[in-house]
Amino acid sequence: MEESKIKEIMERNNIVDVIGGYFPLKKSGNSYKACCPFHDEKTASFVVNEKKQIFKCFGCGKGGTVITFVRDYEKISFIDAAKKLAQRAGIPWTDSPQQKKKRTKRDLIYQVYALTTQFYQENLTTGGDAAMDYLRSRDLSQETVEKFQLGYAMDSFGGLKNFLLKNSINDKIFELTGLFGFNQRGSYDLFRHRLMFPIHDYTGRVVAFSGRVLDADQRGGKYVNSPTTEIYTKGKELYGLFATRYEMGRKGFALISEGNLDFLRLYECGFVNSVASLGTAFTDSQITLLRRYTSNFTFIYDGDKAGRKAAVRAAISSLRLGCNVRIVELPADEDPDSFLKKNGSQALQGLIDDAKTLAAFLKKDSSLGLSDRAKIEQLVEAAGSMSDMLQRDLFLRTISEEFRIPEKTLRSRMKPVKATVEVGAQAPASSYEPERELLKILLSNNCLVKNVADQIDSSYFLKRRYKDIYEVLLENEEAPDRIAGLLNAEELNDTTQLIIELMMEHVAKAETLDDQVREMQIRKYLHELDAVNKGIAAGEPHPELYEKKKEILHTLRGWGVKIVRKTLY
Repeated sequence: MEESKIKEIMERNNIVDVIGGYFPLKKSGNSYKACCPFHDEKTASFVVNEKKQIFKCFGCGKGGTVITFVRDYEKISFIDAAKKLAQRAGIPWTDSPQQKKKRTKRDLIYQVYALTTQFYQENLTTGGDAAMDYLRSRDLSQETVEKFQLGYAMDSFGGLKNFLLKNSINDKIFELTGLFGFNQRGSYDLFRHRLMFPIHDYTGRVVAFSGRVLDADQRGGKYVNSPTTEIYTKGKELYGLFATRYEMGRKGFALISEGNLDFLRLYECGFVNSVASLGTAFTDSQITLLRRYTSNFTFIYDGDKAGRKAAVRAAISSLRLGCNVRIVELPADEDPDSFLKKNGSQALQGLIDDAKTLAAFLKKDSSLGLSDRAKIEQLVEAAGSMSDMLQRDLFLRTISEEFRIPEKTLRSRMKPVKATVEVGAQAPASSYEPERELLKILLSNNCLVKNVADQIDSSYFLKRRYKDIYEVLLENEEAPDRIAGLLNAEELNDTTQLIIELMMEHVAKAETLDDQVREMQIRKYLHELDAVNKGIAAGEPHPELYEKKKEILHTLRGWGVKIVRKTLY
């Protein structure tokens, strides 16, 4: 999307008006406040700054602009959020020819799936006796059946085909839908005499189906799932997410099961922060999707050996991608559905409250046939896959405590991992204040960037994240409007989140700019002087060191700096 289009959308959609349309905002000084919609809280920490047209929650850290708010609140794509705001402001929206062609085809497939869902639902009530008998045997309520749009595929090779043709769907699109098989005589219905579970994307659109057999001697697998299409890729969707995504943020974690029926039972029994992985291995794509809503995962897989093994694999994958994980221990002969039917919600809640960390779960487990040594090696390997060093250290401590093995021994078993050290990491926090204050001034007065750039480059910054922001400002000094574009990226990274935080803070007067620049210059010269003094003290016979020291001292004295110590810190 063009930067000019982003700018126009933001200029014509006042962030206070837009957010105030979703929930009430209360005036507080120069800003507006409310309880954050992205996490549970009793004290309002969600702040909207009308002047800067940004929002920030000082509780959970989420922040952004009007476009990213709509994107995150409604859980839609960045493009869809921008399009919605453009329509709100009466701004013409035109897709490129390529986008139009792709959108038209995708929209038609979505339409086919909507009609197919309607067809299967009607079949369930008019001719799906076997399917209804099965649902009654599973004690699923009519409310749950309707909410998740369960249906029935007739035992017919042309029922769906004829229905779509009657609804003006051209059969040329059939091949792209994944709903039909093909032979010499043409197309035929792929799903026949099956209980149909629609698979929705996170917005609630049906993108695929999972069909369960109704007769023991029925041909085909117990479940037949839609193949990959323009709108569906196996391993990228989570069953039930569209109905539970908001509850995950409120409850602080996601409860993850394997199967459709397990999910439906959990949901019906009040566990409305649940999803199911659709019977597949828990994929990186599913983890990334779920992390939009929470990074705390609790796995509740079957209690048998296969379920426990799958839970361990899923937990390791989630840890590698930075999530916090726990595993619910079900009895060996139970799954979530059967356990709830026998014992009720309160008993399951007790198991969820007692869910184990991965290390504790493996330590206690005897069903997988692993020795303590094998368990430790598996856990250490998982630790080695973590990119977050703090998370890795905490995980190693957990392993050490569970298995009573010194952390030093565990670390010796890990493969070497290249560590990255933040510039100036040993400096006291006060050393970063000039950098922070300087950035706040520049973010509020982008026209000053060029002047500062003539005096200092990014090497004057000790804190890595502040250095990154300064480099962003330098890259965009000729086009300051690009900063707005950065804050409206598809995913806000750590740098852009920090930019929002700095923009929300009180900014000193621009007149102090020279003082901040001078302080950073002096600090760098003192840092260089410290390095030179260490070289001289080491007895290095390099005359240029003395010459360098002389130049530094001359510059510092010219600024009126008295040298009373040899080192910077």
